[in-house]
Amino acid sequence: MTREQPLEARFYTDPEVFERDRERIFHRTWQCVGHVSEVSEPGDYISLPIVDENVFVIRGDDGALRAFYNVCRHRGHPLVEGAGSAKRGLVCPYHAWSYELDGRFRGAPAASADDLAACKGIGLRSVLLEEFCGFVFVNLDDAAAPLTPDLTGLEERLCSFHPDPAGLRFVCETTIKHDCNWKLSVENYNECYHCPTVHGTSLTRGVLDMAGYSIVPHGQMIWHDGKAQTKNEKQYDYDTTRTPRAGDYAAYWIWPNVSFCCYPGGYFTIRQWLPVSWRKTIYRYRWFSDGSLADEAVEALMVKHRETTGAEDEVVVSKIQKGMESRAFEPGPYIMGDGSGPMSEVGLRHLHMLYRNAMAG
Repeated sequence: MTREQPLEARFYTDPEVFERDRERIFHRTWQCVGHVSEVSEPGDYISLPIVDENVFVIRGDDGALRAFYNVCRHRGHPLVEGAGSAKRGLVCPYHAWSYELDGRFRGAPAASADDLAACKGIGLRSVLLEEFCGFVFVNLDDAAAPLTPDLTGLEERLCSFHPDPAGLRFVCETTIKHDCNWKLSVENYNECYHCPTVHGTSLTRGVLDMAGYSIVPHGQMIWHDGKAQTKNEKQYDYDTTRTPRAGDYAAYWIWPNVSFCCYPGGYFTIRQWLPVSWRKTIYRYRWFSDGSLADEAVEALMVKHRETTGAEDEVVVSKIQKGMESRAFEPGPYIMGDGSGPMSEVGLRHLHMLYRNAMAG
């Protein structure tokens, strides 16, 4: 039997492959837009780029959350930017066409009776939406299967760190530009084979204890579990006794591009990999609080991580991308080690399996 090999270089370096990724993966999978705390009041909205598309989620006057393409039905101008509030309704910044919070057409300046009759039935194009533990996901595929069945066991895991994930509150975020294909960035996250060499003075000295750290494939997810590093000088100020799991670390990556991360000390963040082009990815960190940590402490950890582990990964993934573009590059075999420890590439192999399945479908 031939041992399965990692993906070939063309999957990271061919713009045509990226176009297939866009259509077969990002236009068909559940994408995390944000948290319910960001859209708590009628008119509150948050938006998200999904490669070449853009969507937004908005809270209606009836309290319901809805998702729409961020495209005016007149000439296609975006209706919103980033996050904000549209309590009085949505108004296009181009020709001032307006819409109700539930997406129905409201009016158009200078429109005659005949014009308004022609607009009858026009409304914003809706997008599938689901909530999971307070996080809001959307899917551009109208025929997509539900999200929740793919996340079996995850709610229990998250609740072991934060009993009410829906009660978390968004605090801050930062982004890092990765000059690489999105798959390469996600792969780097889902293995720690590189940690002793790349993060030897940051992640493995003062954050995570590699002894007992595990990486376990779980359906459409990859679960990372470990303990806080306490043997050496800590990289940031955390209290491992403040909650039952404050001394633990866990990261639950969900296909294809989001991870829920529970940090030592009770910190919580989600990571997102937002593809821009075949060799450019936005790595977004969004930090949340359950109210027991000061916002200043959350912001300090965000900055610390950005300047250490985040900066180290930023450099290494760009160098790998360049290496893969060399005519000399051929992928080496997976290093499986013990199959689930930090020095195993079991996560990488599982990611490639999920990718191959998606591209074959």
